Amino acid sequence: MYILSLDFGSTNFKAVILKITENEKEGNIELIGKVREGITDFALFIYKILEKYNIDKKQIEKIIVTGTGSSFLDDEFEGIEIVKIDEFNAIAYGGLILAGVEKGYVVSVGTGTTVIYSDMTDVRRIGGTGLGGGALVGLGNAILNDVKNGDNKITHFNTLISMSKLGNKANVDLMIGDINKGNIGNMSKDITAANFAAISKKANKNDYIAAAVNMILENISLLVKALCTEDYPIIYIGTMVSDINIQDSLNKIAEYTKNKITFVNDSEYAIAIGAWEYYLLNIRKNY
Repeated sequence: MYILSLDFGSTNFKAVILKITENEKEGNIELIGKVREGITDFALFIYKILEKYNIDKKQIEKIIVTGTGSSFLDDEFEGIEIVKIDEFNAIAYGGLILAGVEKGYVVSVGTGTTVIYSDMTDVRRIGGTGLGGGALVGLGNAILNDVKNGDNKITHFNTLISMSKLGNKANVDLMIGDINKGNIGNMSKDITAANFAAISKKANKNDYIAAAVNMILENISLLVKALCTEDYPIIYIGTMVSDINIQDSLNKIAEYTKNKITFVNDSEYAIAIGAWEYYLLNIRKNY
């Protein structure tokens, strides 16, 4: 038998596929696959998974769902029970379990960004922002004058991340070094003084994309600094922060904000994994 655990997001779907072994009562479950698609048709996504992993629909025990889009789903799909998990619980469990800690802050950078505090019992959203991967795609569309939709979303997002690696934000942003010979207080010359304010400099599209990424990451980091006031681990999850260059940028900003941040493997699937873990630990009683 199999269980599908889905993160039904605003712009794309992510899923983990779990196989239940014969020794089910001993808790033997194997994660056999992960799927991410830039589609928002639930039935199409399910059938893509079944085809890819050669699974008969009758072998599906449950479909676990979380995310903003899950509220629009019925309680079953073609005879298979759908179990809906609160997204904040999924974020908390996914981040903490993948990081191997029992208490901390989980920063989920998706289409927007949500900050959760949890000790695996108390789960609280303590803040958030509309800045995230969605803002990058929207700004990227404006900069490139190239609106993408449907199945192109993931490819377009990946292209923007790649372009940002080739760009130099200092050709777009006004830096402390542009307005002062030395540091200002604890702000070094390479700190942004004003986003997109260096109108006298020459910049290309890669530079503008790099500046857009920087603006998003800086503001998320400053929000995290303001919200995460206790000395607990700060765990970043999400597709955008799975990129090593994005992680490097966040680490550099964290040196200024003095936040101790960490990243996890399978970051883009953390919420789908967290939904499964929450279901396993709190709902699935016949185990």
